[in-house]
Amino acid sequence: MEKHAEITLYGRVQKAGFRDFIDEIAFNLNLNGYVKNLDDGTVQIISEGEENCIKELLEKINITQYPIRVKNIDVVYKKPTGEYRTFDVIREEDLTTGTYERMDAAVRYMRERLSEKYLKSA
Repeated sequence: MEKHAEITLYGRVQKAGFRDFIDEIAFNLNLNGYVKNLDDGTVQIISEGEENCIKELLEKINITQYPIRVKNIDVVYKKPTGEYRTFDVIREEDLTTGTYERMDAAVRYMRERLSEKYLKSA
């Protein structure tokens, strides 16, 4: 069954490339909506799609892995609106802030790839 979820993430969830991680998961789960940083330090996700896919999204983003530490997740379910055709990352208008976060995301991906390489060779 299709659902609309309004999700708020609390903790160390900004300036760590987390939105790009969420975007990738939402893409793989065929969810529509968006993710954005809020001024209070939280991350907001609006997601529409199959209920089981939204639940899987919630499981996958509830992480404590450097540099991200999710401390709490609030979810409010509503009827889907159908207004979202894709899943988007809403970025800051400040180009400097956005650039630094993209660099943080790149470092996170490189760290994951190096960890995988060392695990395979061990």
